[in-house]
Amino acid sequence: RKPLGFNVTISNFTPKPHTPFQWHSVATAELIRKQKLLQQEFRTIRGVKANFTDVRISAMEDFVGRGDRRLAAVIRHAWELGAGMDAWWESLDRAFAAWTQAIAASELTWKYRQVENGEWNVFGDAGSLQAEQTLNQPLPWDHLDSGIDKQWLKEDLQRALEAAIVPDCSFEGCSHCGVCGLDFGHNIVVPPPPIPAFQGQFVPNQERAQRMRVQFGKLGDMTLVSHLDLVRLFDRAVRRAAIPVSFTGGFHPGPRISIASALPLGASSLGEIVDFDLTEAMNPAEFQQKFGAQLPAEVPVFSVESIALNAPAATHAMEQAEYWIAVVPLFEEAETQPGGASDWHGWIRAVLEAESLWVEQTTKSGKQKSVNLRERLFELELLDRSIPGLRREQSLEDAVILRFVGSCRNDGILLRPEHLVQMLEQVTQQSFRLLHIHRCQLFLMDG
Repeated sequence: RKPLGFNVTISNFTPKPHTPFQWHSVATAELIRKQKLLQQEFRTIRGVKANFTDVRISAMEDFVGRGDRRLAAVIRHAWELGAGMDAWWESLDRAFAAWTQAIAASELTWKYRQVENGEWNVFGDAGSLQAEQTLNQPLPWDHLDSGIDKQWLKEDLQRALEAAIVPDCSFEGCSHCGVCGLDFGHNIVVPPPPIPAFQGQFVPNQERAQRMRVQFGKLGDMTLVSHLDLVRLFDRAVRRAAIPVSFTGGFHPGPRISIASALPLGASSLGEIVDFDLTEAMNPAEFQQKFGAQLPAEVPVFSVESIALNAPAATHAMEQAEYWIAVVPLFEEAETQPGGASDWHGWIRAVLEAESLWVEQTTKSGKQKSVNLRERLFELELLDRSIPGLRREQSLEDAVILRFVGSCRNDGILLRPEHLVQMLEQVTQQSFRLLHIHRCQLFLMDG
């Protein structure tokens, strides 16, 4: 009972070569009149929105579509002025100006005006002497043999003017247009196939027999793959591996692949978790072998375990996450300034001893909310080792590596690496740059 809305797009008729209407052109004023007539009628129909092609596009298509060799200079000049295949939709006025300027430069404006005004309206004087002379004059594309006889096109034009119905020669017999012959082959009447009974919409398998929890990594160049592209990668990998993955329901069913937490673009990891729901039970070792064989080397699969179907999904079971981050101070002479590089232990101690470190965050609804980041931090220390899984071009020689464990829950209570940098900036009153993020592991409620 909900009212439906429809969008109707109506294009203007532009005649094409090698068709019965190759001798016909419609004046721009006539197209505008017809569009206004249709607009008035559509206003009386509720729930329908009518869209019309711009008449300037139709006039230009008519001019270019049935031009002669003189159009070569026009097309090149229009391209040099910025007109392109998609220019109509990006900026119609700019593209139209480029074409009209190119036409004027080629001294063909008079010809365009003839097309725009309707060179010859076959609907008005089809039987006149002038119309007969127009039909017999040579056309720029006559030297191209499309297989259709020109005399047949003239006769078909007359049938169109009389609103006669021409049967489809595939089912009703040959219409003798000239295409069929010794070179092409004779017309064969094909009986129409029977319409099969409707069997219902395709429904993918939604059964759930087993859930696999996979721990994987994201290293090197694969850190530049976005979260959505990673989901697509896993979808293609399970299909190539012939793994029987289950699908969701609804209008847009998708594979039941749930990555626990989205990594920021460019971040590396050795502790990512993804859940797969399967329609048939598999051995975890077999799953790991088949699935891992379809993934790039920089997305290693470390472990696969079968868990209960009614167990909380990894997305909902997340509690904490361990990160290694590379940070550099931005203030000058960091090594000699009070609170410089030699004071990293002091900065870390100041963060850990602070009772609260508040920041202002913007919610999805646009409201400002004060958040105490300190209560989301559980561990923080300075490391003397490098971060694994960097891209070849990355260098962290001047960076300090920090390890921290923070909240990572599905309800939005998170401590992101940039939050830790904000905490450092509060206690030091200095600026820092976050160079790289590496997630070591995710901690779930059940383990």
